[in-house]
Amino acid sequence: MVYMAKTILSTNAVLGDLGGSFSPAALLNNIDGRDTVLDSAVALGLVDVLPVEQQQPMRDFLGSIPAAIDAAMMAALRSALARGLRVQVSWQPGYDFELRVWDVSDGGVGLVNVHLVSPHPNEAEPRVT
Repeated sequence: MVYMAKTILSTNAVLGDLGGSFSPAALLNNIDGRDTVLDSAVALGLVDVLPVEQQQPMRDFLGSIPAAIDAAMMAALRSALARGLRVQVSWQPGYDFELRVWDVSDGGVGLVNVHLVSPHPNEAEPRVT
């Protein structure tokens, strides 16, 4: 999925900005009340960076993330931002969904990496509710 790269780059620019405008409190405020990665991505404007025809497929992909992995991603994001840490997001295609999170920090300095492995988005099954 070519447009995955643009979304990830935009995500990392927002969650890990080194240009001086990084505000973990503001980011936490923007995702307050958002329970899913999809809702948070929309609230942060991360889907809007894509051309219109690619926005719905990205929403569909983010909506296909299994609930436990979605919750873990949100917990990692909130934990990092609450501690004033930047977040780096990465993705790779794989057989099934899995999540790897690592924390490289010391006293509010460092970052949390959130690495999502998933079937190629074109092959992702819609979330069953």
